[in-house]
Amino acid sequence: MTSDDLRGQLEIRDLAARFTDAVNRRAPKEVAVLFTQDGAWHVPGVPSAVGHEAIGDLLAGLLTNFTRLIQLTHSGHVDVSGSTATATWYITERGADSAGDTFEFTGVYTDRLVRAEQDGWRFVERSFGFLHRKGVGKERWYPHPNVVAD
Repeated sequence: MTSDDLRGQLEIRDLAARFTDAVNRRAPKEVAVLFTQDGAWHVPGVPSAVGHEAIGDLLAGLLTNFTRLIQLTHSGHVDVSGSTATATWYITERGADSAGDTFEFTGVYTDRLVRAEQDGWRFVERSFGFLHRKGVGKERWYPHPNVVAD
């Protein structure tokens, strides 16, 4: 591993942390600029968003459903190869809607990234998958999207 790869790992970890911070501060425009101009964000149950405007609009729409929301990023790993990288991050999210109904879930982000000359590392594609969801009176477990078969 080169010093450039290590620097890339640190910068990508910071990018993922900035994503979570912007979500928690309810800042859709700040989330959007963490992607490339034609970057894509995939969230189950809603159409994929491509481009800064669509990504910002998707997050703004999702946030209108919740009066309370906190996202936490846990462990992850980053694999850098020159000016491209992949990363995997585990997250939990807890929140409440306007009726006071609460939810929580655990999931995994699978990312493709690129190092842009002017902007540094950015998400090319960020795909979320549920691993566990719990809401009022219901709970569901999901398989890992990249499970390794025996």
